[in-house]
Amino acid sequence: MKKKLLLIIGSLLLTSLACNLSSTPPATEAPSGNIIATSVALTVEASGQILPDAPLPTPLSTMPPTIPPTVTFTPTIVLSPTPSVPMASVSENTNCRTGPGKVYDYTGALTKGETAEVVGKNTANSYWIIKNPDRNGTCWLWGYYATVAGNTANLQEYAVPPTPTPAPPAAPSNIAIISKTCVPDLAPHFALTLNISWDDNSTNENIFTVYQDGLDLFAVPADQKISGDFTVLVTDSVASEIGVTASNATGESARTVLQVVCP
Repeated sequence: MKKKLLLIIGSLLLTSLACNLSSTPPATEAPSGNIIATSVALTVEASGQILPDAPLPTPLSTMPPTIPPTVTFTPTIVLSPTPSVPMASVSENTNCRTGPGKVYDYTGALTKGETAEVVGKNTANSYWIIKNPDRNGTCWLWGYYATVAGNTANLQEYAVPPTPTPAPPAAPSNIAIISKTCVPDLAPHFALTLNISWDDNSTNENIFTVYQDGLDLFAVPADQKISGDFTVLVTDSVASEIGVTASNATGESARTVLQVVCP
């Protein structure tokens, strides 16, 4: 009886142990995919809504970076207006003459800061023919210091004018005494010491000549306008004539004079 009872108890224990083993819940598999998207889908499904056929949002960590567009600035070009007629200016004060060279008469000048209309050209000698800025008419401007703005293609080509025939220089004017000293000499004479000045009215003189009573005393270099001290002998109380002329290879100007008396 004891053996039979033990077998019944053992069988019951084995049956109970087998039931416990069969009731152990299976291991849960870790969820895969996008947890946020799954949660949203489950929530929508529970509410009875239908999800649209659209891709799920891309996680922030996998989105490509946004590159700002490159901005290109285009500079604004300001164009200087082109003169309707050619205009000349110079970098240095430049004489204007009746032809291309110093043998031609001076008639004016174009100075820095001035402009003058260009009416012609002499390409062979690099001269521009411009409206004279100092008087009526035209004159020839050397192109070395000149800049011309505007279209010069249609300007007339000017022929070189005949070389002018040299002329005597213009006479000086306004002769005046700067200083005067009278010293008694052998009676009835005085030693007269003078210093005189004059205005130079010519551009082509070679020398000035100082005279006393028509006699040539001495020469003064071109462009000089003062004699310096010189001494002549004069008669007491008798006027003596002092004169000045300008001259070149062509001839001599008229004489400009003044009267001097001692004492």
